[in-house]
Amino acid sequence: MRTESARGVTAARTIVLRNGAMPACLVGMLCLFTVLLPAQVVEPSSGGAPRYTLRRAVEEAWKKYPGMTAANAMVRQAESRVAMARDEYLPNANLHMQWTQATRNNVLGAMLPNQVILPVSGFAANGSSGRGAFGTAMGVMLSWTAYDFGARRAKVKLAEAGRDESKAREDLARYQLADQVADAWFRASAAAYAEDAARAAVERWKVALRAVDVLVKTGLRPGADASRLRSELIRAETELLSAEERTRLAAVEVSRYLAEPEKSITLDAEWMRQLPGSEPAGGAAAPHPLLGLRRASIVSLSADAALAQREWLPKIALYSAVSGRGSGARSNGEFRDGAAGLYPEMGNWAVGVGFTVDLFDLKRVRARKSARDELVESARALETEESISLRALIQQARLRLETAQAVAARMPEARSAAKELLVQNEVRYRTGLGTVTELAEAQRIAEQAEVDEALARVGIWRAAFGLAAARGDLATFLETTP
Repeated sequence: MRTESARGVTAARTIVLRNGAMPACLVGMLCLFTVLLPAQVVEPSSGGAPRYTLRRAVEEAWKKYPGMTAANAMVRQAESRVAMARDEYLPNANLHMQWTQATRNNVLGAMLPNQVILPVSGFAANGSSGRGAFGTAMGVMLSWTAYDFGARRAKVKLAEAGRDESKAREDLARYQLADQVADAWFRASAAAYAEDAARAAVERWKVALRAVDVLVKTGLRPGADASRLRSELIRAETELLSAEERTRLAAVEVSRYLAEPEKSITLDAEWMRQLPGSEPAGGAAAPHPLLGLRRASIVSLSADAALAQREWLPKIALYSAVSGRGSGARSNGEFRDGAAGLYPEMGNWAVGVGFTVDLFDLKRVRARKSARDELVESARALETEESISLRALIQQARLRLETAQAVAARMPEARSAAKELLVQNEVRYRTGLGTVTELAEAQRIAEQAEVDEALARVGIWRAAFGLAAARGDLATFLETTP
């Protein structure tokens, strides 16, 4: 794409071709006049690279960045804990079946619990035998905690509070990631604007150098003027290389949040030409994600304290069991032949109620609850501290936005003054009253004015984003952008 300076050079060449000849001084005047034309900020060709607005960059980061994947996994894990807590309301059913071929030798007397010596039931028979007999045992036991004075409900509430806290952490992670992506995106946009201005400046210096070369060849200007502009051109080209490097580095930073740092992207900042209002709307409906996390932590700690208070309360459980046994050994020490003992021959059933309480656990429970209550109090103090800090950030963000708007309001006037200065110095140089040094200085002032105007526009949007971030209402801000 051509800038206004390039179109001025084309017009000069067209005049030369049509008339066959042109005075050298007129050619120089026309070429120098192109320096006065405002440079157009031209977005470079993407070359097939995807274009990213701020909103698209943030949304793709939410989908692809590993930190968000980890936060989502923690939410799913917390939901599984809720399901596990609710499963404690279900009864337990244990089935046991066994078949053995073992000796029946038994002795009277006590035995300490162990996992090595085989337990043998029944009367002690006279003498011992190495012969084995078949044995079988089958049974089902059903148990259900009928009432626990709210302990299970407290566990469910604790699990639900943990799930809500995980969701709050996920919201905070989304907020922090959007803040990081936006910061990188605005820095990349500012670098791209600076690069465009640097590229336009190089083109203007080239046009000015060609014009002065013509004047030098015709003897209207000394050769030192051409040398001075050539050095200025080299300086501008060097600054363009640095600007291109800063743009590429900033783009890599944006790509990093898209989980593809090697991916080449192009920023679409056209929507920033329309400036935001004095203070973006929103921010009053939902709390800041950081405050949301603090409040969720308070609820979780309070639920943990409530559960600790119920740990010592008794539990009432219902039991029922059905079982059967068979054995190839008789109580008098004899053995039964054949398949005796391979199937249950004697059955039993039982139903009952169990009452369980630890009479000496109350003091320990009170100590644990007291410790948890202190954690709740500490979390509430942190919430108050965060609330005060966020209110201060909102006020600071408002001041930054007001300053950015005041600065941007002065930029058109500054750019116009720089342009007027450049025109005056060009006229002075053309008439022999000014020097090439004055012309070069005016050119640099005009370049800086263009860059400052572009950066002031970015600064307004960045300040508006900062205010939305301080409020914790980035969603509303992103909805106002393409």
